[in-house]
Amino acid sequence: MTSIGGNAFYECTSLTSVAIPNSVTSIGDWAFKSCWRLTSITIPNSVTSIGDGAFYECRKLASVTIPNSVTSIRDSAFGNCSSLTSITIPNSVTSIGYMAFYNCTGLTSVAIPNSVTTIGYYAFGGSGLTSVTIPNSVTSIGQEAFCYCHGLTSVTIGNSVTSIGIGVFEYCSGLTSVTIGNSVTSIGGSAFLECSGLTSVTIPNSVTSIGNFAFSYCSGLTSVTIPNSVTSIGDGAFRGCRSLTEVHLKIKKPFVIDSSAFQYYDYETKKSVFTSATLYVPAGTKAKYEATAGWKNFTYIVEMEGPAALEGDLNGDDEVDVTDVVELIDIVLAGIYDAAADINGDGEVDVTDVVELIDMVLSGE
Repeated sequence: MTSIGGNAFYECTSLTSVAIPNSVTSIGDWAFKSCWRLTSITIPNSVTSIGDGAFYECRKLASVTIPNSVTSIRDSAFGNCSSLTSITIPNSVTSIGYMAFYNCTGLTSVAIPNSVTTIGYYAFGGSGLTSVTIPNSVTSIGQEAFCYCHGLTSVTIGNSVTSIGIGVFEYCSGLTSVTIGNSVTSIGGSAFLECSGLTSVTIPNSVTSIGNFAFSYCSGLTSVTIPNSVTSIGDGAFRGCRSLTEVHLKIKKPFVIDSSAFQYYDYETKKSVFTSATLYVPAGTKAKYEATAGWKNFTYIVEMEGPAALEGDLNGDDEVDVTDVVELIDIVLAGIYDAAADINGDGEVDVTDVVELIDMVLSGE
């Protein structure tokens, strides 16, 4: 026997354990679906393919080791395996499919190896994950990949990820810490919708767009820093952020935003009102913000003085030093255009900007 066919053991509710022989190279689609008494499975190194939904709704399956012969975890492979507490993903796996571990509520941790380049839609949605590190190998995170992970408290997004898709972390109410990699250029719509545990967010200089409702109803969010690289902020991006007290902008040329971007519903007056947060803007730009739609709705607009507005201060630490040079080199290597990083103002971010910034640091300007 070289393969286990599709639906081979479909709804075999008396099956409690399976040892697959070494002759088997593939497990077919839905092969063990709804074998809800199955508690253990041994998959040999001969297996190279595990089909869609192969172990879907095996609700008592507690632990799985995927052999290093497997290159992809297919769609819904372990979806609704609510007792699954341990999964070993080998370095051979390059993709994690749609709903692969969806609603695995017992799964609190998973090590995503550096071989993985794509994480599919809903891949870990509704799971019990408490923290996740997305390795530098991952370039694509599917929509709602980690949605409804209420126990998720911290997320680190690797530097190879270029976009955070629609709803990737929506409804992760326990999320308190997010580290966004320096290669991310866009934060998709509803990406962090209703992440009520977030208190502050720093958006890296690589980001150019923040989608509609990206941080909407993050009710615990008190502070946000938006870099000069951002050229668009979607409708309702920070809507419902009732606790927001500070918005720090590095943007020197304000663009129009919709008034809904910073609105919230006042339950006492039963009306939508604009945030009372203080808007901190670069020196010399207050008048521009007061004349620009959306931004002019802020009651308190304060210009940042001195070092906060220094040219070349790419990391926002109020100094222009070697750490800014390092950050600029990272931006150049990533091939990202960031207006703040265009030190010589020639419309490009390249080695000439690095040389000029080094000269600025050495001269103490």
